[in-house]
Amino acid sequence: MQGIGPSHTPQSVKTLIWATVVVSLLSPVLTYLFNHTFHMSGPAQWLPLSYSGLARGWFWQPFTYFFLQTTGVGITLSLFITLTFQMLLLWFAGSEIDARFGSRLFLLFYLGTAIVVGLLSAALILSFGSASVVIGSSPAVYALITIWVMLNAELQIYFLFFIRIKVKWLAALLLGFALVTHLSYGLYIPFFADLMAIVGAYIFGRIVWKLPDPFPLNLEFPKRKRGKKESNIIDITVFQESDEAFMDRMLDKITRLGKESLTRRERNRMEKISATKKKK
Repeated sequence: MQGIGPSHTPQSVKTLIWATVVVSLLSPVLTYLFNHTFHMSGPAQWLPLSYSGLARGWFWQPFTYFFLQTTGVGITLSLFITLTFQMLLLWFAGSEIDARFGSRLFLLFYLGTAIVVGLLSAALILSFGSASVVIGSSPAVYALITIWVMLNAELQIYFLFFIRIKVKWLAALLLGFALVTHLSYGLYIPFFADLMAIVGAYIFGRIVWKLPDPFPLNLEFPKRKRGKKESNIIDITVFQESDEAFMDRMLDKITRLGKESLTRRERNRMEKISATKKKK
């Protein structure tokens, strides 16, 4: 039986996760210490991207905001939930992108997205004198999700045990909800930060990595067909993919990206399935 999520976590993904977790958890503690003991600014003021920080000449903020998940003091349940959700998405999508394109390109894409979005957000903050604070790894993580969806657009899952849906529609719903949440609170700069990351990732994927468009103009919502064999469907709750669905997905991957795109685990499983069929 397969475990939940990627079977192998690349070192690049581990490093990003550890860096984000450590900074996010240490910042509230150190900020309280600096604010109340030394009466000076702390990491929660130094690292996020804000007008007050840029006005003070803290021009490193576009390069640091994405390692921090909160501007407050004290470690809260909300921080744990946000941090866990973001790191799960980074682990899940980042591991496959790293396996397909290599650690160097993965890191360049993740960090490049975060920094470019940070610089553009800084320009907007300074131009409009906005009080909004841009913080968190969501722009870079949402960019990863966009690329992952482009790689697996037609993959179908059973979400919450019984809701059958293609990953591209689920991702569209989740990303759309995140954007609408920003708008509902009047957080226009964070809204544009996430939107720029998603759109930028889509354009990059199409032009540079030549990935297929998950939402072609002639796309129609699929109609449920009865009496036909289902394929390429997984249950996200246990992430157990059938051998037939796995082989279909791997053949599609080889057609689009070549045999060299297969990971060692994928090749091993294909060999086991082929050996089992020969015995029959």
